[in-house]
Amino acid sequence: MPLLEMKHITKAFSGVYANEDVNLSVEQGEIHALLGENGAGKTTLMNILFGIYQADGGEILYQGEPVRFRSPKDAIGHGIGMVHQHFSLVKKMTVLDNIILGLGSNRAVLDRKAAAERIRQLAAKYGLSVEPEARVCDLSVGEQQRVEILKALYRNITLLILDEPTGVLTPQETEHFFEVLRKLKGEGHGIIIITHRLAEIMAISDRVTILRDGKSVKSLCTADTNPEELSAYMIGRPLSEKKQEHLGYSQETALALEQVCVGKKHGGKLALDHVSLTVHRGEILGVAGVEGNGQKELAEVITGIRKAADGTVAFYGEDAGRWSVKERFCKGISYISDDRHNDSLVMEMSVTDNVILRDYDRAPYSGNGILRDREIRRRAGSALEDYRIKTSGTSGIDTPVRLMSGGNQQKVILAREIFEQAKLIVASQPTRGLDIGATEFVHQMLVEEKRQGKSVVLISADLDEILTLSDRIAVMYEGRIIGILDRKDADIAHVGLLMGGITGREEQK
Repeated sequence: MPLLEMKHITKAFSGVYANEDVNLSVEQGEIHALLGENGAGKTTLMNILFGIYQADGGEILYQGEPVRFRSPKDAIGHGIGMVHQHFSLVKKMTVLDNIILGLGSNRAVLDRKAAAERIRQLAAKYGLSVEPEARVCDLSVGEQQRVEILKALYRNITLLILDEPTGVLTPQETEHFFEVLRKLKGEGHGIIIITHRLAEIMAISDRVTILRDGKSVKSLCTADTNPEELSAYMIGRPLSEKKQEHLGYSQETALALEQVCVGKKHGGKLALDHVSLTVHRGEILGVAGVEGNGQKELAEVITGIRKAADGTVAFYGEDAGRWSVKERFCKGISYISDDRHNDSLVMEMSVTDNVILRDYDRAPYSGNGILRDREIRRRAGSALEDYRIKTSGTSGIDTPVRLMSGGNQQKVILAREIFEQAKLIVASQPTRGLDIGATEFVHQMLVEEKRQGKSVVLISADLDEILTLSDRIAVMYEGRIIGILDRKDADIAHVGLLMGGITGREEQK
């Protein structure tokens, strides 16, 4: 008897199917991968399973019994846990408080000592080392992920859903994480893992189900398939071979940071600690590192969101330190942020409005203080077509971006930020949440920008992406650049060690 059966699940929004007659089956002691393009219905399906949405049709059998979860609390009560891509932790609270938050107690006063001891036991059992009294805001992203998993295990879950769980981990942390999953599998837990990384699917999963256009098109045993077949089922064609012809770059300096410092964060350390960096015209400079080691501050100093407390920022020989964000954009510095909801999009506004947020006050989109609706809508329509953006319902360019999948929201940002006058594109996690076909498309766009002599600062937690696209690779650790490697001298093992703060070799300037 399967642990979980979702049969003929149907869900529509504004008359458009997000899930249509979808079937999914997960066994006890199985790691099941869920694949699909952006907008294919993966998140909707998991939200139905976790009680966030209610299905319009179909049935769910859990441990052989028909169930209908009215809320996440209901799903958790039946033994289902979900770790979202963006963690749902209260940063100022301790690990212990986050784990027990929302749990009832038969006692008038919660026994915190007993709860902390149980957390330590679970952490030791599964290799999820974390201190119960530590504040979440002081933890690395990898440690925060451990807290999310411990939170699920503390609630005695039997089925664990993981959404893009390795995007914040070093290669070494990923391998350790896989060992945790294998241990859970060995104890009979069912695991559903959503990931766009085909190599990880081949490495960790037992079976894989592919969704396309809201329908389940195939379920395969991982041992009997390969990445090419998975890609063909998912996007209708094989994935292009991951090879990049490196054409070199000019020695002209596009961007130069000298001894840049940015104020202190938790623990008293500088967020950027005397960072010196040069980006050449026509170069893709990859910036690798576990998230939270200064990458965001680096991107924001370059784009003008933050001001350096010390040091200099120069763009094509001009002192850019006093330029505003708008001035830098007009000079040709664009920014694809890693936090699309807070930094890049106005969620209640339409696709059209978000596409022109940066240049609504310039020709051809306005003149004499009047917006030119025809030009604006033409631009938005071109964005939908050129970037293959899928909108919810039938509203097209008038769709509020909050109704779109995360991947399609990201494409709206790309359509706005990669523009003709750009000279430097700061791309932070540009393919996060994108399916493999869309990721390939973004890679091609960044390479084309390079071919046109534009520079790219590529900040990514995906080392395959960094190694594939970059001319040089800078590795950040605790706010410092601890190594700059030429692409031909870099490999995953070496870069992964640097990401963990282990130099091992003499630092290259």
